[in-house]
Amino acid sequence: MFKKFKTKNLMKTKNLKLKIVLIVLVSLILNLKSAPPALAGPKSSSFELKEYGFGAGGVATSSSNNYMFQGIAGEIETASLSSTNFQLGPGLTYTLQPNTPGTPNFSNPSNYYSKLKIIIDNGGNSTDTTFAIQISTNNFVSNFKYVQSADHTLGVNPDWQTYSTWNSGTGITIIGLNPGTTYYARVAAKRGTYQQGRYGGIATAATVNSSFTFNIQTSTQASPPYTIGIGVVNAGQVTTSWQSVNTSISTNANNGGTIYLYDANSGLKSTTAGNYTIASASNDLNSILEGYGAQGTTVSQSSGGPMRILSPYNVSANSVGVLDNLKRPFADSTSTPITNGQASFQLKAKASTTTPSANDYADTLTVIASGSF
Repeated sequence: MFKKFKTKNLMKTKNLKLKIVLIVLVSLILNLKSAPPALAGPKSSSFELKEYGFGAGGVATSSSNNYMFQGIAGEIETASLSSTNFQLGPGLTYTLQPNTPGTPNFSNPSNYYSKLKIIIDNGGNSTDTTFAIQISTNNFVSNFKYVQSADHTLGVNPDWQTYSTWNSGTGITIIGLNPGTTYYARVAAKRGTYQQGRYGGIATAATVNSSFTFNIQTSTQASPPYTIGIGVVNAGQVTTSWQSVNTSISTNANNGGTIYLYDANSGLKSTTAGNYTIASASNDLNSILEGYGAQGTTVSQSSGGPMRILSPYNVSANSVGVLDNLKRPFADSTSTPITNGQASFQLKAKASTTTPSANDYADTLTVIASGSF
């Protein structure tokens, strides 16, 4: 009887204690429901994210029908891990930023005086990442400029474009630069609506000074004054000058160089024959009674160009191009830079049976050249 009575009392005691615990829990639940919410993290109608860190694991992006969050893959103990051009930053902000682009390939491949070539490194970023190319002449101390995608000149505002717009691995040629100047280039990336990342490594390249040289000689004379002899011009016969005139140009002008011809008399003029002139015209001397003009003969170059003889002097046999007081292009370098581009010409004349005889028929030729910078 004693044991049975004791067991019964113990069971009652346990039930009593259980009831007390339940009452406490209910009280706690009621208190939580009645307290105002204190929410700090991103939330939706059915989810709230109160912390961003997930220890040494976790995922970068996670979502369901009702919520989405962006997290980090771990934490680091220091505030910043960085070098001169690169930085590894902790936290969600740095997770969202694009990769820092590598140092661009910046060069002057053809002795340019006003342009340079640049190929950017996309740093392994996604295709929706945009890039801005920053240019400086004092290693980014001041006066920053930015390459503009529309015309590849420099402007004051950043121009954010995709890797493909900057011609991917082919690159672009920046134009409108100053001759004989060293330029510095670096690239930054920006992804979507998030803030831009850091600028990558700095590359340097330099333009050269603009240059143009012109030389003229005859086949028998190395220095001026030059005299070209035609000799005796018999009636009905075409006579060619004894010497050829040899011209030479070298230039790094973007659009090359051009050689021009013009004369003083618009023909061969004789003072003793009453200023009679064997008029010059572009024609085949074989088919006219009298005439005079120039004919291009040979062209060559060491590099660039090529040189070419232009109309009306690009003729053969006994055809000639007109010589008068208009400055006509004789030869050019095909609108490209050239080194030692040479072009030669000869003079041809024909008299008729009615041409007055005289030994002072003469003309003064002027040969000039220019570069198209």
